[in-house]
Parts: sequence; structure tokens; C-alpha cells
Amino acid sequence: MTTFLAASLALSVATAPAGARTVTVEVATFRNTRGVLECSLWSSPRGFPDHPETAAVKQRTAIRPDRTGACRFEGLAPGEYAVAVMHDENGNGRMDFGLFGIPKEGYGFSNNHTHALSAPTWAESRFTVGPDDDPVLQVRLRY
Repeated sequence: MTTFLAASLALSVATAPAGARTVTVEVATFRNTRGVLECSLWSSPRGFPDHPETAAVKQRTAIRPDRTGACRFEGLAPGEYAVAVMHDENGNGRMDFGLFGIPKEGYGFSNNHTHALSAPTWAESRFTVGPDDDPVLQVRLRY
């Protein structure tokens, strides 16, 4: 078993691109621990943020008992990215909206830029990952 684990680790390290970076997204301010945290990472403005199916990478992770959560995106090339996060309280895999299209679940974006009546743009949310950077983003949820 130890040999298998060592071989698996060696394989995962060997297949990571040279210069690969990691982006960690830390999320706080969950109003409860129901459901999951969903993080979506875009590598271009196409579809950001209204079309999560166009995200380069998506992750779903549990919310911790202290009402925080985190996602890690590994193996990224240096470049520009943007992140959108959602507290999927009912676990249905999509943002639920109420009257007048107002989100019923928590959401947030890289750079913590939000508007009262619309989502932020790519330009407002993008961040740069340099060749020696492993950024840690702090994202606040808005309900």
C-alpha cells in the first residue's frame, strides 16, 4: 500500500505542468452550514459570471462547522483569472432566485466587488497569477 501511495504521489507531481500555480479561495460569512460551497474559476471573460458552465474549473466542498469554507485550484498556468463563489444551501447545483431575480443564496466574487442590481464585470473581478505567485483570496459572501 505504501508503494502504491508513493507511486500515485510521484505520478501526480510528474503530471503537474512546470511552473504550475495554486489559487486558494477562502470564504467566510456563511449564514449557516447547510449545503455546500461552490467555487468557479474562469480563465477568460467568456461567460463570466452568469454562465457557470463556461468556467474553466468548478469545485464543490463542505462548509466547516465554524461557517467558513475554502477551495484550492491547483496546476494553473500564470495568467488572469476571476472567481465566483456560491453558498448552494439546498445542494441543487445552481443559484436560486426570488422575486425580481434577486439571489436567494449567498454569492461572492474575487476582489469582493458587488453591485446592487447586477454582477460585477470580468475587469472588476480579475486578478493576476504571476510565475511565482500562489495567491490566497478572501471572498465575502453577500446574501
